[in-house]
Amino acid sequence: MDVNGPDNVALEKRKLPRKMGVLTGVLVDANGEDPADCTIRDVNILGVAVTHPKKLPIGMQIYLLDTGGHAAYLARVVWNGPGRSGLLFVRRYTMGLGLPFRLKFLWRLLLEAKLRQAERAIASGVKAELAFSSVGLTREHVHRMAPHAHADLSFQRLLRRTIRLLDGVASPRRRPRALGSDQVFDQGG
Repeated sequence: MDVNGPDNVALEKRKLPRKMGVLTGVLVDANGEDPADCTIRDVNILGVAVTHPKKLPIGMQIYLLDTGGHAAYLARVVWNGPGRSGLLFVRRYTMGLGLPFRLKFLWRLLLEAKLRQAERAIASGVKAELAFSSVGLTREHVHRMAPHAHADLSFQRLLRRTIRLLDGVASPRRRPRALGSDQVFDQGG
């Protein structure tokens, strides 16, 4: 009997409650390289099943960024199937001020993922304002991300682009200059 496969009968005998659903996420290797969008499914306190376009080796440590829950997990791949993997959580990180410096790249990945989600919604006919608000991409959110972009030029460009797009959404009412894209990095630190 294959104990590493997702079709294992033992999976149905789990004692931990599972939350079935569909969440969006990003998988990235332990060095912050090679990100890929994924869909988070079958969540429990110890881990998740994800669908994704990559082949993840069993035992590999990766980061899973939950773009809706604003959390990141260091996880270990425990099983693989076609386009699907099981991840065991090793550690949880809240996307906030307490995020370790070595994981600051997760902020950029979070912004990139939210921007892709908003752009997909707009391309499918959703109005820009609704698209941005539905993925939780607001000026306030961008301002909270800005202090984490100091040494990352691509992150800084992405923040400026996002603010320009948000300014376009809010174009009938011009935003105060203190929140403009030219001052997004004047957060100190």
